[in-house]
Amino acid sequence: LRIWDRQAADRVDEFVAISETVRSRIQKYYKKDAKVVYPPVPELPEGNHERPMKKEYYIIVSRLFPHKNIDIAIDAFNKLGFELVIIGDGPVRKELRSIAGKNIHFLGHISDNAVATYYRHAKAFIMPQEEDFGLTPIEAMRFGVPTLALRKGGALETIREGMTGEFFDDPIPEALADGVRRLNENYRNYRPDLIKSHAKNFSKEIFKKQILELVKISAGLTNI
Repeated sequence: LRIWDRQAADRVDEFVAISETVRSRIQKYYKKDAKVVYPPVPELPEGNHERPMKKEYYIIVSRLFPHKNIDIAIDAFNKLGFELVIIGDGPVRKELRSIAGKNIHFLGHISDNAVATYYRHAKAFIMPQEEDFGLTPIEAMRFGVPTLALRKGGALETIREGMTGEFFDDPIPEALADGVRRLNENYRNYRPDLIKSHAKNFSKEIFKKQILELVKISAGLTNI
């Protein structure tokens, strides 16, 4: 399959990557350059204006798989004592619940409007895993919510440190907990209006425009 895949790559007219991270991977394995077009992040409903929880909380929206590093976040928040809401389901949910303290809340699959409501009122979004791009931080940003993310992958291209969120360097509970501390110290400097404005860079309209331009240039149809 690797041999077939490598041969097929040589027949590709144009590679398009969803991030610089993926572009680098294409260059490494296929020896081809690629243009980066960030994917559109789907619009969510506005959500309810009434807070879903009395206490201040942080939020994770993710499938529950081992590589998502949710256990690291749980370990960190167990020690911090802050409320953490986890939305999503997956094969390690039972295992994660077994290590979670009373301040960790598993909501499973909920409606888009409910997800939007939890985003709207969250103090911050937590992304402990590496993603090729990462849609969920953008979803949170649309509600003016900052993100704490692992300093790897697509997050490096979508999060502006000190403006739309913060990073932590190692996928270990201690580093994540320190990131939460730094995020809280910088919290007064986050401006929801600027965070929302930054999220507009990943709209359906911009994606459509960039893809159409790429198709026109590749097909030599620059006059259309």
